[in-house]
Amino acid sequence: MKIAIAAWGTTGDVYPLLALSERLLRRNHHIRICAPTLYKDKIIDIGADYYEVGVAFDLVEFHHTMDTMISMRDPMATLLIVAKEGILRRGEKWHYDCLEAMKGYDLVICHSVDIPAQEAAIKNGIPWLTVTYCPGFIKTPDNPPYPFPNWNRTFNSIIWKLVRLRLKYSVDPLFNQFIVSVGGKPRAFMASDEIYSPYMNLIAASPSICPPANLTPNHEYTGVWHFAQPDYTPPSELTEFLADGTPPIVITFGSMGGSDGKETTEILVEAIKMTDQRAIIQAGWGLLGTQEVIPNIYCTEYVPHRWLFPQARCVVHHGGAGTTASVCRAKVPSVVVPHIGDQFYWGKLLYDLGVAPKSLPRRKLTPERLAQRINRVMSTPAMTERAKTIGIQIASEDGLATAVDLIESFPLSQQ
Repeated sequence: MKIAIAAWGTTGDVYPLLALSERLLRRNHHIRICAPTLYKDKIIDIGADYYEVGVAFDLVEFHHTMDTMISMRDPMATLLIVAKEGILRRGEKWHYDCLEAMKGYDLVICHSVDIPAQEAAIKNGIPWLTVTYCPGFIKTPDNPPYPFPNWNRTFNSIIWKLVRLRLKYSVDPLFNQFIVSVGGKPRAFMASDEIYSPYMNLIAASPSICPPANLTPNHEYTGVWHFAQPDYTPPSELTEFLADGTPPIVITFGSMGGSDGKETTEILVEAIKMTDQRAIIQAGWGLLGTQEVIPNIYCTEYVPHRWLFPQARCVVHHGGAGTTASVCRAKVPSVVVPHIGDQFYWGKLLYDLGVAPKSLPRRKLTPERLAQRINRVMSTPAMTERAKTIGIQIASEDGLATAVDLIESFPLSQQ
């Protein structure tokens, strides 16, 4: 099968798609990945056909947008920023690049919010599947949207109706205006229902940790898609730091951050000093860390999660879907510092599962508050024991195998 995959977003959005591509390539499918140049080398490394789409990534611009979103309390306001700045502002070029890249392919796979790529597939007459990493945004009476409590199905249904109405009159007009501008047909209840493929939406999340729910037939749980990095050789300074004392706290905010990495680093360092723990701080897109030599703290560039997290006593992270899954798989507890979007959902989920204290939103981050949560984990052995149990459950899943089986069984001839 010839499959075109549109890889939109940050590393947390793109790397699972690279993992899926790698597994499909092993099954002798032809894979073309449409992505910005930021991911070109990774795509070529796995052996897929790379097709450049969109515009160059601007880190400074990204940080300024992050600053705006971090300060917002209303999730809907954040969603509007993501729609305007992250998806639609350069959506026309993304759409037309994808339109050309997809010609002659049998199937398209794209993110559930990648409206430009979805419309390109529709215009080309190609069946399209979507991928989502957060089941918490999928409407079901079994679970309410974040942050509402799960009282009962009637309450959940009422809340979902209110959310649908708010989306219909805030986000939907933006998406539909874009769709019409590229010659497509407007969609009803766009942001709540019709961002997902009517054929199949693959939920790349672990059913071991996500609340059970009866979803409509187009939604299929697969399990997490872990991107297997090449064999990693750590620098000697890192291995010496790990061997020189007790297991450290690992701190990573991935592709989150904001424009002031120095200020964030100072908060993190002060919090670690207050807990009397050792720590490893990963730079990430937020450029965290310092050149200053600080006792018991090691600052580094990216280190593969699969290698690093199992050696941690606890991981302080932003609550991205992929990072959350990696921490759970590593069998260690979390402290979640959500910045935007679904990160609040994952933070609450880990708290409900008993493997993390209550989340600490980035806009409320202080040394005292972070230290308090780290100390809570250190003084609660049950969190570590519960994390070990969940890690064993996730280890039994093979989300990529499930996803590939679903894709290969998709009836192209009937579409």
